[in-house]
Amino acid sequence: MTGKFIREAAKEFGLNPRTLRYYETLHLLPAPPRSEGGYRIYDEEAERRLGFITKAKSLGLTLKEIQQIAIVGSRGGVPCNSVQKILREHIRRVDHQVTQLRALKADLQTALVRCQRNLKNGSAVTTQKAICSVIETLGNTKAEQYQKPG
Repeated sequence: MTGKFIREAAKEFGLNPRTLRYYETLHLLPAPPRSEGGYRIYDEEAERRLGFITKAKSLGLTLKEIQQIAIVGSRGGVPCNSVQKILREHIRRVDHQVTQLRALKADLQTALVRCQRNLKNGSAVTTQKAICSVIETLGNTKAEQYQKPG
């Protein structure tokens, strides 16, 4: 029987062996054949699936989304429609995150400029009422502005 033991296969993909066992419970990986000693042996098909899972996760897909795609593919279907729907939703989320990150960057730059100006002018003294007036006076910025969309 040719293939790789779990530790070898996991290492190749930068994963923990427990992760491979978890993928088996989710049916992302088929249960691999076992050696005479009972050790899992991962063949080329398992490695191909691990490659797919790893690439899909690097695109931000969840394990549930990867399952949906894998199920269609394992049944001989073409998962393009599912993939398109999933990718469109991820692009929408990324666009939202980019907007949030731009707002965060603008606030950081404003705070930095104010700090530099205060130090230059000698007005970097904190009053008893303010912890850091530069941060506290950053307009109407709310923590929710930088959080994930609902």
